[in-house]
Amino acid sequence: MSKIKLFLKFVFYFFGTCLHELAHYIAAVILGKAEGFSVIPKIEGDRFIFGSVKSRARYKVLTSFIAAAPLVWWVVLFLVMRHFHIISISNGMPEINTDMIIKRIETFSLSDLFYLWLFMQMLWAGKLSMQDIKNFFGNLFSISGIILILTVAILFYLSRKLL
Repeated sequence: MSKIKLFLKFVFYFFGTCLHELAHYIAAVILGKAEGFSVIPKIEGDRFIFGSVKSRARYKVLTSFIAAAPLVWWVVLFLVMRHFHIISISNGMPEINTDMIIKRIETFSLSDLFYLWLFMQMLWAGKLSMQDIKNFFGNLFSISGIILILTVAILFYLSRKLL
């Protein structure tokens, strides 16, 4: 990717990058200790890094949740789309209200452009980087992660057995 293209991507997605890193930072404060926060882009080898949060936690499994924290923005986006009736739930499955979308496209305004940009920022903010995915799975399958998985599985099994 050329440096100009990366620079334009950084400018366009700066707000989403701030939201993404903020989610990591808040999760780190809650689950461990946040040690650094940056939204200054940098190039490491052949990768372009838009931002980073340095953190540590007492148990490795907690860093999995810190790594996955930006997914909260997709939950927020889903709830906003439900609120504005863009998505509804029918028979337990999400359903997109295409009539509403077509109506909005037909009456497209400048404010809609802002909301479209904000929608893109929320999508960007919730997207996990490869480093986030590596941290999530690498720490989930640690000793503390396996203990957590087994505990949840046993509790689920016992709750089903009692019902």
